Amino acid sequence: IYKRMKLPSDWKYIKLSEHFDDVSEKNHSDAEVLTIVQGVGTGPRKESGRDIIYDKNSLSNYKYVQKDDFIIHLRSFEGGLESANQEGIVSPAYIILHPKMQAEPGYLYALFHSNRFINQTMAPAVEGVRDGRTVKYEVLKNQSIPFPPLAEQQKIAEILCKQDKMISLKQKLMEQKLQQKKWLMQKLLEIPHTNADCEEKISLGGVVIDKSGWKKERLGRICTITGRIGFRGYTRDDITSSDKGVLSLSPSNIIDGQLNMEDSTFITLEKYLESPEIMIQKHDIVFVKTGSTFGKVGYLDTIYQKATINPQLVIIRSNNLLRQNLLYYILKSNYFQNFVNMIVVGGAVPTLSQEQLSKIMIYLPSLPEQKIIAQVLSAADKEIALLKSSIEQEKQKKKSLAQLLLTGTV
Repeated sequence: IYKRMKLPSDWKYIKLSEHFDDVSEKNHSDAEVLTIVQGVGTGPRKESGRDIIYDKNSLSNYKYVQKDDFIIHLRSFEGGLESANQEGIVSPAYIILHPKMQAEPGYLYALFHSNRFINQTMAPAVEGVRDGRTVKYEVLKNQSIPFPPLAEQQKIAEILCKQDKMISLKQKLMEQKLQQKKWLMQKLLEIPHTNADCEEKISLGGVVIDKSGWKKERLGRICTITGRIGFRGYTRDDITSSDKGVLSLSPSNIIDGQLNMEDSTFITLEKYLESPEIMIQKHDIVFVKTGSTFGKVGYLDTIYQKATINPQLVIIRSNNLLRQNLLYYILKSNYFQNFVNMIVVGGAVPTLSQEQLSKIMIYLPSLPEQKIIAQVLSAADKEIALLKSSIEQEKQKKKSLAQLLLTGTV
């Protein structure tokens, strides 16, 4: 139970049971079978890309939904209620809420996905633990929601819908930029005998890139590859507040090719000094040599006073910064990733030894070619990073707008 917020004078609170009927209409076997996508709503199951096995003979038991009905689905406890985007039938495990009074569906959709609704209004109706949690409608139907006049509902929905469109447009642009970068990686780094679609000669920024002249080099000859022995890991709670110890990076710290230090594991300085090892430095590349994220590559572009790596990773370091930048992209390229996947050992857990990694042959361009290729790919990465940051800002803006609009503050 939580204290109700004060609403504008022309708003009111209504119980969910006042606005919705819990319906369970069946025997619509010929209707479109729908699936739930959290944050999106319903969509045809055949177009979902999910390998969902179900007995077609049981479709008569599926529940019928109409457009703008709301659905309490299996993950509603963490993502709110979803809306039906079209007429169809859904799993009998879902609860269908059909509106019995006029309201703006876009307003209700925003409300049912708001943090306040999920974490406060719906919380008393959530039963069970972890993934076994469910939303009990017998409890939820007695919870109240803020209900503005219809004109205000429509305006709130319009504002939040515009913000959603802004986010969607930028996300589509991000997808385009990622595809462009993938195309650039293939065009600039792969050679004809690894990919027949590659051009042997390319003119780029006034530099002619001639792949026929690229030297074949052993990875271990042009850089150092250093791993570390195992250690007992210490979490934040094991380290005193005055000295958290030495950061120990793991595969989970590699996010979008960059090393993110949030939620890092720490080891004590004493434990680190017991087996002195190489410390990670700015511009180092880390490569995941074993585990479920095998082949993942990260680049450190920030200096940390103390940071090491866990046994799943190796550090790849060249004494030439220009070559180091290019190596990062080579290690992420399709031809390199395909090659290492062919030589890994182990069954369920792919593993590549440092010795195997050091013997891999790569194709190295001349210095002018290295420079222009690294510049082009770095520029693409920066553009993607700026766009990603912009998307996050737009999402935060939507959260702020929702908080102000759905509470009647504005």
